[in-house]
Amino acid sequence: MIIRLTGELVHLGTDQLWLDVQGVTYQVFVSRRNLDAWPPLGTRCSLYTHAIQREDGTTLYGYPTMEERQLFLSLLGVSGVGARTALALLSHLAPDQLVSAIARQDAAALAKAPGVGKKTAERILLELREKVTPSRTRRGAAGTATIALPSVAAGPHGEVALALESLGYEPDEIHDALGRLSPDLDLESAIRGAIQHLSGVGG
Repeated sequence: MIIRLTGELVHLGTDQLWLDVQGVTYQVFVSRRNLDAWPPLGTRCSLYTHAIQREDGTTLYGYPTMEERQLFLSLLGVSGVGARTALALLSHLAPDQLVSAIARQDAAALAKAPGVGKKTAERILLELREKVTPSRTRRGAAGTATIALPSVAAGPHGEVALALESLGYEPDEIHDALGRLSPDLDLESAIRGAIQHLSGVGG
């Protein structure tokens, strides 16, 4: 599994970027909005990823934050919504805007994304209205706020959560396993310990 990549940005396309990681170049598809905000070529950068495997190969999708990755996966869980549609939505709306539109049940806002019709927008609202909700937290200057996306990948062991999620564990199981880990563990040890707990080994 590939959860995060860190390397040199060597190419920017219309819907993808190429990242050179220690001599291996990865093609990663990203939203148009993220491409427009990406740093210049030659910059060293990181992004979170999700791999979709098909008969003709594996396609990597990338996101600047774990929250956006989680939102992408939530969209993929909607019947009839594939990676292309999910990317179109995240190209048209920032994650907080998309979550807000779902909370408001605003089908018109979603339907403005290329390739997303009214029926698809309504299906997304129906299936995600109780799964994706805005949570406002104040920060910085008075009155400013951000919308935080719900995700099992929050906290000191976010990458462990992503690894467990990719292995098929449920959010409740992941939360339980993370709660038993020491924050001082390195990533490999934390993943190994969490899997041992979830499989009932050594516990």
